Amino acid sequence: MGMSRSSLHRKLQKFLGISTSQFIREYRLKRALELLREENITASEVAYRVGFSSATYFSTSFHKFYGYTPGEVKSRNADGLVEDEKPSITETKHALPSLVDISKKQKGSVKKTAVYATLLVTLTCAALFSYYATSNKNNDTDQFQNTIEEKSIAVLPFKNWTGDPDLEYISDGMTDAVISRLTKISSIEKVVPFTSTVQYKETNKSVKEIASELGVTNLLQGNLQISGNQIKINLQMVNGRTNDHLWSEEYTKEWKSDEIFKIQTQVVEGIAANMNATIADNEKKYIQKVSTRSKRAYSYYLQAEFQRHKSNSLAYTNAIPLYEKAIELDSSFVEAYWGLGSVWSFGGIIWGVYDERTAWKNAKNLFEKALEIDPTNKVVEEELYSGYLYYDWNFEEVERYYQRVLKDSISDDSPPINADYAIKTGRYQDAIRAMDESISVDPTVGVLYCFKAEALLFLNKADMVINLLNVTNSLYNDNFRYLVESAKLYFYLGEHERSKIQLNKLLTQFPDYPPILIWLNAVYAQMDGSSKETVRYLNELREKYDEGSSGSPAWFLALYYCMLDDYEQAFDWLQKSYDRHEVEMTWLREEPLLAPLRNDSRYEDLYENVGFSSIELPIKTSSEVYSSK
Repeated sequence: MGMSRSSLHRKLQKFLGISTSQFIREYRLKRALELLREENITASEVAYRVGFSSATYFSTSFHKFYGYTPGEVKSRNADGLVEDEKPSITETKHALPSLVDISKKQKGSVKKTAVYATLLVTLTCAALFSYYATSNKNNDTDQFQNTIEEKSIAVLPFKNWTGDPDLEYISDGMTDAVISRLTKISSIEKVVPFTSTVQYKETNKSVKEIASELGVTNLLQGNLQISGNQIKINLQMVNGRTNDHLWSEEYTKEWKSDEIFKIQTQVVEGIAANMNATIADNEKKYIQKVSTRSKRAYSYYLQAEFQRHKSNSLAYTNAIPLYEKAIELDSSFVEAYWGLGSVWSFGGIIWGVYDERTAWKNAKNLFEKALEIDPTNKVVEEELYSGYLYYDWNFEEVERYYQRVLKDSISDDSPPINADYAIKTGRYQDAIRAMDESISVDPTVGVLYCFKAEALLFLNKADMVINLLNVTNSLYNDNFRYLVESAKLYFYLGEHERSKIQLNKLLTQFPDYPPILIWLNAVYAQMDGSSKETVRYLNELREKYDEGSSGSPAWFLALYYCMLDDYEQAFDWLQKSYDRHEVEMTWLREEPLLAPLRNDSRYEDLYENVGFSSIELPIKTSSEVYSSK
């Protein structure tokens, strides 16, 4: 437009009488109404298409703007009326001016009309593409105030002021414990998990920036000190919108397990009181829970958790003996069983660290032991059923659990079940709805966007996948799982250069080198005509298979040969993958590269043997696959 940003804002405000952010938001809502009337799609999908990052916020904004919900659109006429209903005050008040209205307002000035028409078109385009800007940190105050939740909080990692950097695990462990207890208070609408707040451990970002990025109203900051046998925690709670100081407190107890848990309880109760959040009687039991009476067991557990959160093979190796020492000191320590089980389970699935069958045997025993001690523990139950899916291929058992968590989504927020399993059994819309709900609770978990993108890919919505990845890429450049999944997604989209960028980040930032990365390297070496490099990577995959490595090397060799249309070798390696019981075989029904094999009796036999037919899912035909570039 040939003017500064501030001038553009001022002129728009003067001309239309509304702010730029309001103009864009109202344009989105008007476009949303058109989509809801014209197409048979869900409100969540409409929200995504017009640029709302939260389906809940979209529904709230839509109702506020039109006076009725997105779900009521089909029952109303073109004017939004039911029978003789009059236009709502809200709709009349916020109606955007048309180009005709604008031209009348300009009293026939051709030059001025051209300028403002161009202005309107430019801003309309900005509205359409403003979705890309949702990751930017400088959202305007008006939008921030509407999207933020009142009873929401992020607990930032407590600062380690002990003077001993080796005690960092204690400050992190205390932070995680406070967060875990806060999540049990149902009257607090949102509590950001530790895995999302830990990124702000060393940051120069302002309180307002952090609160905006995490989508919360309140931030809790604190530090931890230890002197002799005394442990002291200093806390302050700040309003993320205004930076106002809301509450501060100091807690001092003896450095022993039961006193530590008392501090955690008092902290949580203080936070809830200052947020006007009521703690129900059944919630108090969990908040006041003493996980172990052994100070040494708890110390080992905190050290193990500190390692596990690093999520790499070396950290997992360090964590195992620490968990084992905690369990040895307290055989009823449920959290230690769960933590150790998770290390074995993840190490056998993704990283190729442990032999799959050994990993699952150990993890399963630990999860079952934890449930013997605490049969109501939903977190442990989720891990156990995830193992039933990946390691046991027990589709009947997993399907029953899946149907149960669909009815009670509170009991499961685990992507392996309500996203990965849903996608692998062809229920893409269910996966998208589940991920939208999970993202609305915590928009900072990168892998949630990948699962949503994957489901959209299978629905032939390639443009939406690319848009979603474009928005989230800059936020998760240092997240291993996000980078792996996005590299794979770009490959299937035919966006090979973008996939290579993600692959390079993985190879340069992380020491782990699982089979999926070797496969991608082999694929791109072959595409680039580098036969020497291709052979090297294929030999690496074969070596992984010969070593009995987890991470499904046989599966990825099968995919490589499918890509070359060498279906005999593909079947040979698929059979090896089946015989080795590799976890990636759970992709057999949906994997796009296997589409040409689906009419072969050998594929049908594998499909039957893996267990898909046990839940009465039909074999997909080769035509029932999304059309990639």
